[in-house]
Amino acid sequence: MPKVLVADDNTEMRETLERIFLFYGFEVLSAVNGQEAVDMAREGNPDLIILDGMMPVMDGFEACRVLKSASHTADIPIVFLTANYTDPEQRVIGLELGADDYMLKPFNSKELVARSKAVIKRAEIIKLLQTDNDRLNTKNSQIQNEFKTLLDQSQSMQKESLIEPLTGLYSLAFFDRRLKEEFRRARRYKKDLSVVVVQINNLVQIEETFGQNLSNYIVMKMANGLLNKTRSEDIIAFSTEGRFYIILPETGQQGAFLEAERIRLTLSAVDFVDDDMLEAMIVPKRKMNELRQLSFNLGTAAMPEEMDDNYTQNDLLNEAKDALKKAARAGKDKTAAAER
Repeated sequence: MPKVLVADDNTEMRETLERIFLFYGFEVLSAVNGQEAVDMAREGNPDLIILDGMMPVMDGFEACRVLKSASHTADIPIVFLTANYTDPEQRVIGLELGADDYMLKPFNSKELVARSKAVIKRAEIIKLLQTDNDRLNTKNSQIQNEFKTLLDQSQSMQKESLIEPLTGLYSLAFFDRRLKEEFRRARRYKKDLSVVVVQINNLVQIEETFGQNLSNYIVMKMANGLLNKTRSEDIIAFSTEGRFYIILPETGQQGAFLEAERIRLTLSAVDFVDDDMLEAMIVPKRKMNELRQLSFNLGTAAMPEEMDDNYTQNDLLNEAKDALKKAARAGKDKTAAAER
């Protein structure tokens, strides 16, 4: 049972949050201010902390800073839920302090719980993958059991339409919804917005040759890499066709291309499968090179500065997909930007 710590000085709101999380099977701790939240986090070690922005004694922003600066609580994911700090600049401050998500009141209870589960799931996967090198020195049977454990944990989230079960990232359906929201916001406030599509080129061949477990492991490790190399405010989704989709708020064409290139270079440098794992899985030496030849293509597209009313978020996404095709035509490990 996941444990959530709710911090809000408003009694009615705090009790409402308690009821919501209890209904969805969480163990709930509650605090009335930021200082109490810090103290309870140190003692209770929750899986997630929900912080209001404005509270007495210590506000949510200061509480977040204190929690993220202490080694015992630094890895506990934090979600801001506030009605007072609604400006984009304040949202950025919260995310820069280390918060994993930022929501505004009033809120939809199902979305709050879904996003909370996603944050917890991402934290679990990151923690698990950080220790993968130690696990890869075990026997093949242990590796298979670990794969099965990861998949079984992921299956529990299949009914949650907002979450892609293998990676713990957002689903493509949720990505489409958020893209529509971000597109509407960018158009209204005349902000930049870009989309990046990342394709794993030979994932199908790896699955056919080495099995689904190894293919899934590579996808999960890539998801972990993308989470570590993108900004907190970026929105990442995965589709079963072997593509990652990334929304880059307040990022123009040049910035999106540079970010995509940075992602490509980072992924190209990752050793997704090391020698210990290959030996444990009894992979013939002549086939090892196939696993070391992972390649990626990326396509980017940015909202045009001038657009008519008929231009939609679907046009933006299709431009990014067309750019991906252009990158693929140019060869392996290429990035291309949409042309207008």
